[in-house]
Amino acid sequence: MRIDQLAAIQAPGIELWRVDLLAEAREREAPAPGDWLDAAERERAARFHFERDAHRHRASHTALRHLLAGRTGVPAPALRFSAGPYDKPRLDLPQAPAFNMSHSGRWALIGIGGAAPIGVDIEVPREMDDLMALAERNFTATECRELLALPEAGRLRAFLRCWTRKEAVLKAVGSGLSIEPGLFEAGTTPERRTTTLPVSGQTCEVTVISLDVDSEALAAVAWVEPGSRHLAF
Repeated sequence: MRIDQLAAIQAPGIELWRVDLLAEAREREAPAPGDWLDAAERERAARFHFERDAHRHRASHTALRHLLAGRTGVPAPALRFSAGPYDKPRLDLPQAPAFNMSHSGRWALIGIGGAAPIGVDIEVPREMDDLMALAERNFTATECRELLALPEAGRLRAFLRCWTRKEAVLKAVGSGLSIEPGLFEAGTTPERRTTTLPVSGQTCEVTVISLDVDSEALAAVAWVEPGSRHLAF
């Protein structure tokens, strides 16, 4: 694997890292995938039917430990994780930095921030025959209209842009799909946007922005605004 930091974006205190899960590592960059993983991470990797998927899992989690070790000063194998009520991972450390990871195809995207809960998502395009049906189940009426207004050839990337933005928002909150993605506007265009979604009967503000990972993959990063951090899981 190879780890590269992405250019700075308009995200407060958030570092974003692209991991090429199939490339050869640079010298001294990180150990062989799997060397630092704990028993739970190894067990999850062993559940994959295909070795290529197990390799991606080991490589992405090794990269995450490598980056968090550099940020916290704790040796990578010694890092311990727990999970929120909807399985969002967190570091078992006082004043631990917020982080999140996503992977698709050969790429992983890792975000490391400060106190604000964050979420990231990445998707490599693939043909989808049921694109509009999926949009109608998961997008708002406005977002569906935006998709339908596009030429069919450009619809897939706009769909995935909206999808990654919604996933990043939900991952920032830590709610998983317990909050329906059609309940808030993320948008089909890449610019920075602050959206609101219902959390525990209150209004939660989350900002999301799209970013480029390579010429194909689409990605997004989101963070919970200061006044709403108490609502994150």
